[in-house]
Amino acid sequence: MLRRSHYSTALAMSQGIVGYCQTLFELWQEGVSTSAFFEQVRQANLLNTDSERRLRNIVVEGFASRFLREPFLEAAPTLKLLLTQSTNSALKTQLILLYALRQHGIFFDFLVEEYWPGVRAGARSFRSTDLARLIDRGLVTGKLTVNWSDSVRKRVSSYVLGIASDFGLLGNKPAGNRPVLHWSLDEGLALYLAYDLHFLGLSDDEVARSDEWSALGLRREDVTLFLHRLQNRGHLIVQDTGALCRIEWKYPTRQQLAHVLLS
Repeated sequence: MLRRSHYSTALAMSQGIVGYCQTLFELWQEGVSTSAFFEQVRQANLLNTDSERRLRNIVVEGFASRFLREPFLEAAPTLKLLLTQSTNSALKTQLILLYALRQHGIFFDFLVEEYWPGVRAGARSFRSTDLARLIDRGLVTGKLTVNWSDSVRKRVSSYVLGIASDFGLLGNKPAGNRPVLHWSLDEGLALYLAYDLHFLGLSDDEVARSDEWSALGLRREDVTLFLHRLQNRGHLIVQDTGALCRIEWKYPTRQQLAHVLLS
């Protein structure tokens, strides 16, 4: 599994950092260690945070743990190009969303098991208490190894809804219900995700069946439609019956993919 599936309170350290990611990628250079990068950011006072602890949370626990760890580190130069040079704000925000989903198991499962089923059933809002079932299932499946107290459950639930708000999935109403907002997958992210999974070594079938599409609101038949749309744009050639998928990939490197996404 490429993503982290366990549940933790680390989400608290990553909430509200979407706006910092582009700034950090502007400074980051390939080959620099996380500790050295943190020191660069600290000395430059780049983020103007109110404490060193908050700065460390943003740079190390938020940014580096999402983008600068294996197996995703190889994509960091591509992400630097896209997040600092693209004019597509939706693509940039959704790229950050993708890596947040890969970093935080409870956020991933909230979208797959609660948010998207709820939206399809007509849910108009979510509140912290809606995550109780998800946390209980985490205990049963072993994704949460030690039960949280009621206060921790409440805080983590608030963090999950808060990060969903950061990415435009929910409205910003911290006290009470957070309204569901209209959200749709940017075609550029669909192209990036398909190729990213391919570059990470997944087979064509595994690319089409990846549960990361589900976290972005797509069912298997929707993935087929998106792959055919990418084919119509000349990005790949696909034979996808829903039961079997074969893809001819046009771009052999991440750099070439980035140039296409920037064009």
